[in-house]
Amino acid sequence: MRMTPLKTIGGIAATLVLAALALADTDTIMLKTEAYVKGPALTLGDVADVQGENADALADIEIGNAAMPGDSKRLDASLVRSRIENAGFTADSVEIQGPGSVVATTLYSEITSDMLATDLRTFIEGEMPWALDEATIDVAAPTQNLVVPDGLVEVRWWPNPQYRWVGPGVFRGEVTVDGEVKRTVLVRAQVEAYTEVLVAATDIPRGSLISVADLQLEKRAMSQMRGNVLQSTGDAVGQVARSTIFPGQVITSRQLMPRQLIKRNQPVTVEARAGRLVIRSQARALMNGCEGDLITCVNPDSREEFQGVVRKDGVVVVN
Repeated sequence: MRMTPLKTIGGIAATLVLAALALADTDTIMLKTEAYVKGPALTLGDVADVQGENADALADIEIGNAAMPGDSKRLDASLVRSRIENAGFTADSVEIQGPGSVVATTLYSEITSDMLATDLRTFIEGEMPWALDEATIDVAAPTQNLVVPDGLVEVRWWPNPQYRWVGPGVFRGEVTVDGEVKRTVLVRAQVEAYTEVLVAATDIPRGSLISVADLQLEKRAMSQMRGNVLQSTGDAVGQVARSTIFPGQVITSRQLMPRQLIKRNQPVTVEARAGRLVIRSQARALMNGCEGDLITCVNPDSREEFQGVVRKDGVVVVN
């Protein structure tokens, strides 16, 4: 029987020990066939399982840029090795295993046009000065969906600075992911608010003194209002129509004028106060006058002119 020399056996054992030590010092990188990454940068830890003493440092090595959200990118093993060596690791200290390439797909979130329209509607409901039951909101949904990186998605909305929450308007939305703005979108919306306004219940001829029976309150769209629209019967009763007002027509302050209480050359009663003493006399008005007007009168005896304010009952009050 032939015996193996002890020296030879010892040499083999030493070789195996050295190989085991060398293997123990080698970091192992197992490439994935497919990887789903967040981006925007790709690291080794995204596309491979890394084990060994230097696993953390190796996993942080940047391999390149990720594809756009929803798209994929193929990375060859040779590129991975090149990036590892550029990071200061030697070829014999790292063992790359697995497929010859990795397909890295970037995760994404899709924001549909309906989601944007609903979110804008909620924003308008919270910001407009009208009660929900007094307004309608019509949002024109965008024509395309938005694709953004994966993460916490929020939309911040701003109206045009001149918008008064009535009629059509354009709203700017900033789509953020984890607090960082990724997309900007413009969305059109129309807000219609309704309020009670004064309208003519019947024909009101020019020069007619307006009474309660001539008026009624109706809810109308504010975007259709022009001028200083009246909203209370008290604002119109006792006034005079400047021009004919037709049934259903919204009444504005420009269509009315105060009732003329005094006509030029008309005799008027003048009232003056001295302490608790009230003195009344007669005079002649030199101009027409409505309630609250300051008019000039003349004393018929002395021919002295003076001024006074027309009171609601047609008396001219002199201070």
